[in-house]
Amino acid sequence: MISFLRTKLSLSSPLHKAPILTVMDSYGSQRLVALAQQLRFYKPPSLSPDEIEDQNIEESSGKVVPQVGFQESATSIVKDPERFRPNRAAVLICIFEGDAGDFRVILTKRSSKLSTHSGEVSLPGGKADESDKDDFETATREAKEEIGLDPSLVNVVTVLEPFLSKHLLRVIPVIGILTDKKAFKPIPNPAEVEAVFDAPLEMFIKDENRQVEEREWMGEKYLIHFFDYETGNKKYLIWGLTAGILIKAASVVYQRPPAFLEQNPRFKFPKGASNDTKRKLTRSHNQDNKDQPNSNMSEKSHKLLSLAQQLRLYKPPDSLNTPIRRQNGTPQSAKPKTAAVLICLFEGNDGDLRVILTERSSRLSSHSGEVSLPGGKREEGDADDVETALREATEEIGLDPSLVDVVTVFEPFMTKYAMAVVPVVGILFDKKAFNPAPNVNEVEAVFDVPLEMFLKDENRREQEKEWMGDKYLLHFFDHQSGSKMYTIWAITASILIRAASLVYQRPPAFPERKPTFWNGNPDKPIDT
Repeated sequence: MISFLRTKLSLSSPLHKAPILTVMDSYGSQRLVALAQQLRFYKPPSLSPDEIEDQNIEESSGKVVPQVGFQESATSIVKDPERFRPNRAAVLICIFEGDAGDFRVILTKRSSKLSTHSGEVSLPGGKADESDKDDFETATREAKEEIGLDPSLVNVVTVLEPFLSKHLLRVIPVIGILTDKKAFKPIPNPAEVEAVFDAPLEMFIKDENRQVEEREWMGEKYLIHFFDYETGNKKYLIWGLTAGILIKAASVVYQRPPAFLEQNPRFKFPKGASNDTKRKLTRSHNQDNKDQPNSNMSEKSHKLLSLAQQLRLYKPPDSLNTPIRRQNGTPQSAKPKTAAVLICLFEGNDGDLRVILTERSSRLSSHSGEVSLPGGKREEGDADDVETALREATEEIGLDPSLVDVVTVFEPFMTKYAMAVVPVVGILFDKKAFNPAPNVNEVEAVFDVPLEMFLKDENRREQEKEWMGDKYLLHFFDHQSGSKMYTIWAITASILIRAASLVYQRPPAFPERKPTFWNGNPDKPIDT
C-alpha cells in the first residue's frame, strides 16, 4: 500500500479519457451496463471561485498542498512542469457484480515479506513504467503482475482525480468493470501479494465497522478512516488512502456522500514558504505520523484498536503547570530531572484491560520490594521520554520495544525528590509474544493487574497526609496474584488512577483528593 498526501488538481488540465465502448453487451448485467454508462460521464468537481484564486497563488509559488489518507477532489499542479514533476503510479478499482447483486471491489493483502507496508490492504497497482502508454495500461499491467488479472477481462470506464503520495508520487485511481468474475482466477505473486479478496463497495459510505483517527497538520485537523472487514475466517483492515480512494469511488458509484463525516480539510503551507521549507514540513508531518497501524493490525483486538485511537487524541489540560511547561525560560539548574515509566496495556483472557507492573528487588537500597511501573531516569542518549520508558522496560523486564505501540504520554508527575516522571502509554497487542525476563538486580517479580481496579472502591485503603497546609490522600490498592499479595500505592497508584480515568472515561468511585502540587510544582515535593 502507498501512504498518501492529498493535493488540489488544476481541473483545467483534462484527465485521461476512458475509451467509449460501443458494444454494451460486453458489460454483462444491466446493472453493470448502467454503471458503465454513468461512470464514463464522470467529471471531477469544479473548483469554487475562492479555490481558483488560492490555486493561482499556489501555482505561482510552485506549491504542493499535502493531505494524508483521503480521496482528492482537487490538486494544485504548478504551471511550470520543470519545477514540479512528480512520478506517476496507478491503481485499479476493479468492480464486479456479486452473487447477491451488489457491487464489489477486488483488494489485495500485501506480502509479509515486503520491507514496507507488509501485510497491509491495498488496491492492485504500482508505478508507471516508461513503456506504459497511459494510466490505464499501468493499472492493468500491475494488476496482471500482482494477481494474474487478464487485462482483456477488464473494461476501463473512467479515472478519478489523482492522489499525491508523501513521496511525491502521483497515483491515478483507474476504474474498471469485470463483467465475467468467473473467468478471473486469482494468481497472487507471492513476492508481492499474500491474499486476494473482494469487499462490497457500498461499505465505504456506510458508518458500520468503521473506526476513525484524528490527526493534525499545522493546526488543521482531519480524519483517517479504518474499515474492518471479515471474509471467511480472515479479518482485514482497510485504511488510510486505500480507504479514502474507495470512499470516493463509492460516493461516485452510488451518487451519495458517506454516512459519516469525512473531514477532508484543505491543508496550506505558510504563504511565502520556500520549497525547502515545504519539504521539511512534509517530512516532519510524515515522521509525526509514523505510528500508523502495522502489518498485523487486522488481527489485533478491536477493543485495543479503539483504545489506541482514543488515546492518540488525548491532550493534557492546558491549565496544568507541568514541569515541561515550567522549563521554558527556566535556568538549567532549576529544571527538574526527568524520568519516564511505561503504562503497558494489553487485553486479558477475560477481555479486560490489564497493565504490567513490577515488584522491585529486595536487594535495592531504596523502595525495595515496592510495586512500580517499569521505568527509570532519562539518559543522555535517550531521544525522548518514549525512548526512556521503552529502554527501561527492556532492561528491567525484557520487554521488546517492537512489541509495544506507544499511543500517548500523560502530564508529568513530581516525586518527593523533585523528579518529573512522565507516564508513557503503550499497547501490547500480542501478549503471548512477551516472555518476562526480569533483571534480578532490579526486579523481583513481574505481574499484571486489571486497570479498572484503580477506579473501584474495592480492596482500597487510604491515608490522609498534609503538606504545607494542603491535605490530601494517599491510596493503597491490594491485589493478589497467585499466592502473592501486592500493594500498589503513592505515585504508582495515582498514575494508574489517572490512566484508568482516561481509558474508561469516568472518575474513580472514591474521593481522590490529590494534592494540588502533585502535578508539576517542583517547589512542593510530595512527602511519601
